[in-house]
Order: sequence, then structure tokens, then C-alpha cells
Amino acid sequence: MFDAKQSITVNLRTPEGLKSVRVRFPSDEEWIERQKKRKVIVKQLGRGISETTVPDSAEADAALLAKIREQEENPPEVDAFEASRIIEQLSQADVDDVVPVGDGFRVTMRVLGGTVSHVLRMPSAKDVFEYRRGFARVLDLPYNRQELIINLAPAAALYKKLAESTEGYAGEVPVIHQVVAVKAAIDALEGIFEDTSDPN
Repeated sequence: MFDAKQSITVNLRTPEGLKSVRVRFPSDEEWIERQKKRKVIVKQLGRGISETTVPDSAEADAALLAKIREQEENPPEVDAFEASRIIEQLSQADVDDVVPVGDGFRVTMRVLGGTVSHVLRMPSAKDVFEYRRGFARVLDLPYNRQELIINLAPAAALYKKLAESTEGYAGEVPVIHQVVAVKAAIDALEGIFEDTSDPN
């Protein structure tokens, strides 16, 4: 059972030994703010090959960890790269399965602390267009580079429109899970269109 209101202890294995860090789960606003700060740079290397990097992501994760850390006596020191590992663990949402259910999809995923599922109605073509238009902003930079800025809010808005039921949650579904569920449903919908389209 996933409960975003529960305190979480994240254990990090480091050369200095095991570090146990107590945190609260980030709020939706904090996840959205973190993602806006994580600018994704895509560099075209030629011959259809590209390289994707997220510069300065460790600093954004360290800032988020500083906000969500709980007060402890003698807390272990955590550097920016260890902060990134902690935030990555908190953001875990790996899709295991997407199956059609009525006029929608059931998305099953593994998250921190267990397995959850979401039943979403099928998005319309307009829903998908508006979600894609708002989700990623692409800026062309010099030297064959592009900067992507991801905004989680449009995915959260679409999730609220499509969500019918959830399993495995003790409270609200965090935005970081909503984003993964929406993307999985859209990918499944597009997979159905590809399978049913006439190759001739």
C-alpha cells in the first residue's frame, strides 16, 4: 500500500557505509518544480544518433532533498549525487502491464513500497494533442542541440480527467505516478492504432 503521507527511510550504500535518510514524500508542487529545473539537452551527433544529458540535475535533487528531509539527531551527510539517488528511489514508477478494460486501460506499476494500478478512460485525440503541446517545450540551441523543458502539470490535468479508479493507494495519487500512468495509456492507445492500421 502506497501512502504519500508516511515518512520514508531510504538506505544508501556508500564507501563510508550505510546511510539511512528519513524523508517525507515530495508534494505534487515540489515534483513539478524539480522537473522544470531539470533541463534535458539533446545533441544531434549525425547519422541519426543523438545524445541526451540532464546537466545540473544533481543540484535540483539536492535542493529538493533539503526540503523533504526530516529532522534527526546527527543526520548523515549527503552530497548532491547521493541526493539524486534518493530522489530517483522516491520517483520510482515502473510500468509492469497495460491491459484494455472496457473503453480504457488498466495500468499496473511498481512503486516504492509495492504494486499499484490505475484504470483510465481512453483519451481522445484532442486530449493527447493538448497534453503533448503542454508537456514538453523544445528550444533549438546552437551546435545541433535542443533543450527540453518538461512540465508535469498537463499530465496531471489529463490524469484527473481520465482516472476512473486506483488500487494500492492509502490516499491521493502523487503526480509522479499520474504522469507515468497517462504516458502508458497513450502509448497503449497508439499501439492499438498501429496494430489495426492497414499496411496497404
